[in-house]
Amino acid sequence: MLLIGSRAMSLRVASAMKRPCKDFDFVCTKEEFDQWMEKESYKVKPIKVYELPEYSKWIVEGEVETYLEFEIVKPGSSNELLVDLVDEEWLDTPFGFVPPKDMIYTINDSHKFKKFHLDSSNFWKTAVDHFILKQLGAKIRPEYQAFHKLREQESYAGQKHPKLNVSKDDFFKDDGIQYLYEHDDIHTAVMLGEQPAYRYYLRDNEPVLTDKKKFFDCPEQIRMNGMLEECLTLALERSQIVSNFSIPPEVSFRMALSKVCSSITSGYFRSWCYDHIFDALKMYPVHCADYADRFKKALAEGRVRSFSGSKY
Repeated sequence: MLLIGSRAMSLRVASAMKRPCKDFDFVCTKEEFDQWMEKESYKVKPIKVYELPEYSKWIVEGEVETYLEFEIVKPGSSNELLVDLVDEEWLDTPFGFVPPKDMIYTINDSHKFKKFHLDSSNFWKTAVDHFILKQLGAKIRPEYQAFHKLREQESYAGQKHPKLNVSKDDFFKDDGIQYLYEHDDIHTAVMLGEQPAYRYYLRDNEPVLTDKKKFFDCPEQIRMNGMLEECLTLALERSQIVSNFSIPPEVSFRMALSKVCSSITSGYFRSWCYDHIFDALKMYPVHCADYADRFKKALAEGRVRSFSGSKY
């Protein structure tokens, strides 16, 4: 049986953990799970045990706010590769074998862009752990690459990301959002420079597709502005406006930031944004905290048009 996740991280780099660990994440065979249920489950006094067949998992909810997740090893799965990677570096503990720091980071990195439907707390826990491990020098070793690639494929199975090489109407088609105001006008209302930052790195003659070379040729401030403006526009469209501004603006911003760094964007832009998550959080109170008021001002001055039915 293997112990992974934040509990494993707490055993390997205890001084770096910034929160208490309540959950356990195991990788094991079905036989090992059955043995654990028979011999060890009394320690957590299970109140609920259920299977998630589509994820090859068993969940045990304990009496004292304990949540245990058992990933069952299946042929051809990343967990099968993980078991094969166990060597003398792994700690043999009463909970199971605990991976070295680099493997904990590799597992974390393989699902850092995962979309969480109910809230963003899991996203932020993953992000905090990711950057702590990275600061400690953790890396994806060459011998972990095959495992990492397969783990990513499993983590993002069914998670769709936007296609950018389309018209604006197709880009926003069927996204489930009730638009009240023109998208580009919102971008302009919250811009942090002389024009919306994305215009500096749009691909020639493309309405939404950006140019990677242009993006990285831009000054760092333009790239940061682009990231922040995407978050502010998303926060307005999907939280502030639809709630009639009843949600604290920073709450909406953090929600939007987690989506920009996971499910709303993709490719090099998403990766760059993820690497700068905490830079964005630091910049928010200085440059962005008034974004809802700036939008309201632009709306009152007639600089934000009502939605016309087209995203152009």
